[in-house]
Amino acid sequence: MSLHTSTPPFTQHLTPGQGLWICLAPGSTLRTTRGDVAVHWPPQACGQGLQTPPPTWLEAGQHLPWNGQAQAVWLRLHNPRQHPAEIQLTEAAPAPGLWQQIWRGLRTTLQSPRKAAKGSGHGGALHAAR
Repeated sequence: MSLHTSTPPFTQHLTPGQGLWICLAPGSTLRTTRGDVAVHWPPQACGQGLQTPPPTWLEAGQHLPWNGQAQAVWLRLHNPRQHPAEIQLTEAAPAPGLWQQIWRGLRTTLQSPRKAAKGSGHGGALHAAR
């Protein structure tokens, strides 16, 4: 079973010169559906200083997957052209039933030591010693 499924995409229009900040969560995808968008990455630690990576250009139809990353990242998007642009952000969501499976697994794990103690006879020996 896959750990993630996609939510419906969030569409945002960018007028010429407009910029915005987005948080790209692990498993999410940023797609440019119209126009060009510059993606500005946050500064990264490099020794004793910070280094800002160059912007990434996304043209219409291109996408930026954020797969395999453990943390979310804040990105600044900017439409530098004289034409409108449009982006779609598709966030990853836990697969249906995943939380129930996790809860069932935790509950089973937490109940297992009590069942094991009752079945092994240790509880009876402890009760007799009191």
